[in-house]
Amino acid sequence: MNKKKLLGPIITAAAAIVALIIITAAVSASSSAKKGSDEKTNTTEVASSETASSETETTTEEEVAGENPKNKKEAERIEKEADKRVYLTFDDGPGKYTNELLDILKEYDVKATFFDVKVSDEEDKAALKRCYDEGHTIAIHTMTHDYDEVYANIENWKEDVLGEQKFIEDVTGIKTFYYRFPGGSSNTIARNRGTSIEECIKWLNANGFTYYDWNVDNEDATGKSFTPEQLVANVVDYMPEGGDYMVLMHDTAAKENTIKSIPLLIETLKKEGYTLCQITDNTEYFQHKKYDQVGD
Repeated sequence: MNKKKLLGPIITAAAAIVALIIITAAVSASSSAKKGSDEKTNTTEVASSETASSETETTTEEEVAGENPKNKKEAERIEKEADKRVYLTFDDGPGKYTNELLDILKEYDVKATFFDVKVSDEEDKAALKRCYDEGHTIAIHTMTHDYDEVYANIENWKEDVLGEQKFIEDVTGIKTFYYRFPGGSSNTIARNRGTSIEECIKWLNANGFTYYDWNVDNEDATGKSFTPEQLVANVVDYMPEGGDYMVLMHDTAAKENTIKSIPLLIETLKKEGYTLCQITDNTEYFQHKKYDQVGD
């Protein structure tokens, strides 16, 4: 047999096998490279997505961290767009009926402002924290509401303001600069006990505080007994058409009828075209006495 004829097919077959091996290796390498590239791309996309998500969460947290109210931007928008505004404000809480009041406000999707006092009961502290968490404005009233102690001298009064501010911060995590004088800024109680309201207001202005009084009172602190319907009438009957109003009310243990009056009050005010607002940095000053120029 011719050896050349025998070797020809063997060499051809071997060459084919070598070519197949080379092609297979090339395909495998290409596939591995593509897989590596895809994995790298996917990893980059996941990392980018996680970074974006983290940035979004951080931004959201920054928008609410330390804000008072917690929903500050929305509260300011509602306030700005309203034609007629009513601010529901509650003094002397948190107390026995604060959670019930919060349930009512939540049902009607209404925000209010709470001028608080210092409390020791853990349930009351939890109610104060709930006020903030649910988007209401938190403000300073007094630590004790003991006029003889609060207004004994201006140093006592400063300690009362700063002590209540610190108490609220400890419970809610925010430092509030909204304030309401015990008895209002037009009270004669302070002067009769040796403290000048003018000097108090000078100190508030110098230290970044804003004080708010009221121009409508539901009269639940007059010592008279009113039905829920009468309490509502005490508000709406003293609100001539037009203008903005800040309503003084209380959410202490003795004010059950005030709490019962809130649904009717909200419904009545809304029917009359009022927008229920809460205090923000943009709120008009409702002040009985203005001493903005004192000390200037």
